[in-house]
Amino acid sequence: MKKEELVSLPIIIGGCFRTGTTLLRRILDTHSRIHCPPEIKFFRDLYGNYIKDKLKNLRFFKTARQMGLNEDELLSLFGGAFVKSHELAAEKLSKVRWADKNPENVLYMEQWQRLLNGRFLFIHVVRNPLDTVASLIEVGFEKTLPPNFKGRVKVYQQYTEAGEAFSHKYPEKSFVIRYEDLVEQPTAAVERLMDFLDEEYEPAMIASFNAPGRQKGLEDPKISSTRSIHVKSIGRWKADLTRRRVKYVYRECRSLFSRFEYPAP
Repeated sequence: MKKEELVSLPIIIGGCFRTGTTLLRRILDTHSRIHCPPEIKFFRDLYGNYIKDKLKNLRFFKTARQMGLNEDELLSLFGGAFVKSHELAAEKLSKVRWADKNPENVLYMEQWQRLLNGRFLFIHVVRNPLDTVASLIEVGFEKTLPPNFKGRVKVYQQYTEAGEAFSHKYPEKSFVIRYEDLVEQPTAAVERLMDFLDEEYEPAMIASFNAPGRQKGLEDPKISSTRSIHVKSIGRWKADLTRRRVKYVYRECRSLFSRFEYPAP
């Protein structure tokens, strides 16, 4: 891909829940050229991927199938409108580039390939497995996450491995950013990311990431009370997880510890 083409490409952000995707979204949305709105649950709605959804039979895409349209047709038709919506929203803000942030994007990268004809850049946000799981067990997300500990560890595996698989397959258009790097050295981490995106780093990205205009929409509610980027959540697993749970996470996610250079507990 030619360097001059990069500045026009959409940006797709994904990763497991509670890995810092919301923080990154707000940082990118602060950039003068990039519009990155809160989560839009297009794919989850399209495929009905909710747990114990009492409104399943009333969902738009569920009822649309009664017209005789299959999933490929629905993806092509409404996915095209979804992309156009991103383009229009960015244009209304006088921004020339858009980004879509959703943790579950990692599960739908092949769909993004179809909708964008492979012309996009992917950012995979990762975090220490133990800290991520410790954060996952404190949240509700009852329509998205299984209620038990092992189920949530499985979600971490599924999401992280899906993002890693795409990055491995398409390294030229993928960038992996670790939560720890983002909060410990935010300027340096964002500068590296912007170099990948072929955009200029802007100091406001760090200074104003949590301005009032970016505090609305569907996303992790904890971010709205954050005044500055901090490292308080690094190592939280030491207080939040029992030794038995630590051993389980490490046994199940050993390869991910190694892949992303996290030390064994």
